[in-house]
Amino acid sequence: MLFSIIMGLLPKFGTSFLDWLNKKTDADLEKFKTAVGGDVRLNVAELRYKVEVARMAADMRKDDREHWFTAWMVPVAFAVLFFHVAAVVFDSIPLLGHEVGSWKIAALPAPYNTMQEQIVLTICGVAGISSLKKIFSR
Repeated sequence: MLFSIIMGLLPKFGTSFLDWLNKKTDADLEKFKTAVGGDVRLNVAELRYKVEVARMAADMRKDDREHWFTAWMVPVAFAVLFFHVAAVVFDSIPLLGHEVGSWKIAALPAPYNTMQEQIVLTICGVAGISSLKKIFSR
């Protein structure tokens, strides 16, 4: 008798337990879908923001290039810097009879004061060899 009662309740208990598991799985799946959907919306919004920032930066660069002052400002600043560094380096090299410091430009600080000759000669050598390579490779 007890066995038949247990056997009668067991399928109902198993069915209700499986129903509970299915509902829990469905709820977890909905939570996951919501979280993933939120991440997707957030990622799309972030990408749109980055595209807009890049477009604004490109517009600013375009405006800078079109204005006469800013179009010449960067090349002039680069040229001033380039000539100053070149003067410092070449005034501190005793190359081809040049007296070091005759231009009254401060010498390079250590450790650059001992290696500027090698740097200049290396650059001249590499530039010379690469130009010869271009001439004879045609």
